[in-house]
Amino acid sequence: MEKRTCREHFLRRWPRRPWVIAHRGASGLVPENTLTAFVLAAEQGADFVELDLRITRDGELVVCHDATLERTTDGHGFVHEHTLAELRRLDAGYTFTLDRGATYPFRGLGLRIPTFAEVVAALPSHVGIDAEVKSAPWDPADRQRGQAIAERLVAFARAHPTLRERLLVSSFDQAVLETIRQLDPELPVGLCTIPLAPLPEQLRSVVDHGFDAFHPMDVGFDEHGAAVVAAAHLEGILVNVWTVDVPERAVELTALGVDGIITDYPEATRQAIERAFGRSATVAFPAPR
Repeated sequence: MEKRTCREHFLRRWPRRPWVIAHRGASGLVPENTLTAFVLAAEQGADFVELDLRITRDGELVVCHDATLERTTDGHGFVHEHTLAELRRLDAGYTFTLDRGATYPFRGLGLRIPTFAEVVAALPSHVGIDAEVKSAPWDPADRQRGQAIAERLVAFARAHPTLRERLLVSSFDQAVLETIRQLDPELPVGLCTIPLAPLPEQLRSVVDHGFDAFHPMDVGFDEHGAAVVAAAHLEGILVNVWTVDVPERAVELTALGVDGIITDYPEATRQAIERAFGRSATVAFPAPR
């Protein structure tokens, strides 16, 4: 899909902007990257969900942010060292707390690490999916796993045509995105960045590689933000900023014209934007002609 055509497609399908993109689902309220988090995000009106893809020892695509299991489950070790059957026995709500460890309200409720297929099936068709392929560019073995994830993701998308209409593939690893492009040039891809370089240089990398979307970190979205958004839109590139959990900051980014706001709190973020601009005012950014 040609860059400008890709952006126009997303703006036609989701005309109200900025899009509220639920980071690992509604992860500020319930355990991240679980079916519960994604379904809640959809119920709260998220336009997209963002999720993280890893691969099991037996080649299945699962949704889990960390390379290891300890932070979010009662398991131990690396995700890729476990089979899907082994991962299914873990409690993905085990460590989640809203009161700094006084209580763990989701333990023992049956929350599991889901497969990508399960998340796609659980979400209504009007919710877009920003699937981040986890791949550490500095680790050759992990980059190989990232390539394997990319290949399986493309195969899955080809087998599910309706998914293609609402899928954006993201990664911090440019090689992953280039592989996606080689395997399926029509799948839109977005580069995630951290502020190791100035914001305009981060965008330049996206432009030079011909990617469709730019996902900068909010911490580095500085005084160059407005100019970068304008420059990106001239190139037909989407700008989705992560992770924005302060409602006032979401309002500021809306005023700058960003396309998407990636947040742990989709409902609170949408409410803050609508209080500031009105429900219809978020439609005031026309698609490029």
